[in-house]
Amino acid sequence: MQCEPATPEDLEIVATQLGRRPKMVVGIAARCPAGHPSVVLNHPLHRKAGKLIPFPTLFWLTCPALNRAVSRLEMAGQIQELETRLAEDDSLAEALHQDHRAYVEERWQLLSPKDREEVHSSGLLKAFEERGIGGMANWRSVKCLHLHVAHNLARKNVLGALVAKGHGLKPCE
Repeated sequence: MQCEPATPEDLEIVATQLGRRPKMVVGIAARCPAGHPSVVLNHPLHRKAGKLIPFPTLFWLTCPALNRAVSRLEMAGQIQELETRLAEDDSLAEALHQDHRAYVEERWQLLSPKDREEVHSSGLLKAFEERGIGGMANWRSVKCLHLHVAHNLARKNVLGALVAKGHGLKPCE
């Protein structure tokens, strides 16, 4: 798994980018050409009031320029266009399925043995096995373009690559 440890400076930049302090950051998964974080890798579990809760978003897009550009694409109907393509193109849907599988595997690998035991004992195993990118159950739908663009910058993601290439998306410099 490619990921650099987040330095205190990185976390300050991410806090400025997001407008809040990030929680559960494992490291920096991608950087812009200027060296700033553009995607963080999050831990897949957290505890709230003593309860174990899955955090389905491994890769969080932090680059403000990319976030704005992707939001504009969503508002312009890009999600619906991609869902239409997925419904009509079995090879695209299969490629996305493989991206979800890789995401599920990476999420599982980020857990410690103790975390895995807790996932089993708390009844969360099915969610960890069946929920893909961003916690999606339906792997032929598109919940959010930000998830796919972030995943593509950090690893590879067929939808994120299509969006980036089709719209010239690049991290800020």
